[in-house]
Amino acid sequence: MRDFCSVLDPLPLKWRFTTATAVPLAAGLVLYPFLGFWSLAIGSLISVVMVWMLGRRQTRYFLRTAVGILRTRAIDRRHRLPIEGPQEQQRISHAVNRLADNVEQTLSESRRNRRYHETILSGLNAGILVVDAEGMLQYANPAASEMLGFELDDAEYRLTPLASKVGIFEINEAVTISATTGETVRRVVEIFDQLRHFEVVARGLPPEDSGLGRSVAIITERTEEIRQGVAMREFVANASHELRTPIASIQASVETLILGEQLPPETEEQFLDRIDDGAQRMADLVSELMDLTLLETGRMALQKTEVSPEDLINAVVASHGPVGDQPDHEILIDVCRDLPDFLVDIPKIERALGNVLVNAQKFTSAGGSVKLSCRLDDRSVVFDVEDTGEGIDPEELPHIFERFYKSPRSTGDRSGFGLGLAITKNIVELHGGSVEATSTLGEGSRFSIRLPIG
Repeated sequence: MRDFCSVLDPLPLKWRFTTATAVPLAAGLVLYPFLGFWSLAIGSLISVVMVWMLGRRQTRYFLRTAVGILRTRAIDRRHRLPIEGPQEQQRISHAVNRLADNVEQTLSESRRNRRYHETILSGLNAGILVVDAEGMLQYANPAASEMLGFELDDAEYRLTPLASKVGIFEINEAVTISATTGETVRRVVEIFDQLRHFEVVARGLPPEDSGLGRSVAIITERTEEIRQGVAMREFVANASHELRTPIASIQASVETLILGEQLPPETEEQFLDRIDDGAQRMADLVSELMDLTLLETGRMALQKTEVSPEDLINAVVASHGPVGDQPDHEILIDVCRDLPDFLVDIPKIERALGNVLVNAQKFTSAGGSVKLSCRLDDRSVVFDVEDTGEGIDPEELPHIFERFYKSPRSTGDRSGFGLGLAITKNIVELHGGSVEATSTLGEGSRFSIRLPIG
């Protein structure tokens, strides 16, 4: 019977059962004159058995096909159905395999496109968030996670409210409004505890299949731009203030000389001295501003020469130390022996150390002392300038290396421009070093300049 069923395979499926039924019955009718009733009974029995076997065989084919389809769809997308059974069955298997191939190709292209887009989004400095109208986070790139301080896996996206990860009301509000209304919403957000500023631009996206609105938020850090803007405004204000005093002095002196008649020679000389002092003060300010600009932009070249730390300290004290037989301050020098020579731009480092030394003397009362020392620390030469002056308030300490910064509590000489320490910091950093300050109110301050050897 099995072989006879196989013989029926070339026939279309709809004719197999008809053939399996009709042929035994027809044979029974042909043999009826010879065998009588038994020929019809045997033919009918053979027909029933063959139809049962064909049905069982065909059911097995369909079950294998159904299981294969389920496996291909849900478990193993690379699985393909075997081409077997009747032609109709083979055509179904071919169609399912082609469909699986097309789905696999589509999924592969989708995965490639997703990796491509994620690679692009991951490489952006701007943060990207995709949020639906219910506030559920659907995507976040690494930049957004870093900016806003959270971590998120792909599996968490559709289960995580944005507000549970990002505790910034303005950002949550912007993306939610945009997702709900489809409008573009802009916000500038300030994170006070981190001293950071972000610009958030949220734009509506096409809704999901469920009709739920979505929004993509582009987050850009504007901290440096805002800081530079504030610094520029302060710079212009401070420069204007510093120039206003000598200009006013020069104008007043010139007007007096123009309007004055037969002024005593000594009076004229006093006014001329004021004009000269004002002009020199403006020239010094412009010179320091130009030097600071060159240093900050990295356009000031270094001419390095080998020098010993001891010679450097002696030169600084000789040019910036106290003058006269009875100086106001005592200068102490302490240099470790056997310090190696190192390469620096000597005039610039002398200027950096000199600015710190002059600053220490300026804010140390008469009779105090300033100690200039040098030591070796981990392949670096460290110059320390310590004074017994009034000290620096802890709130002011982070700002002392800023341009034009002058302590409002200082009782010492205020004639400077507030650029000396800023120039020192930039000179030291141009050499690959660092400068730091520590201080105790009422006891004094300590400035440490660290310069690498080699």
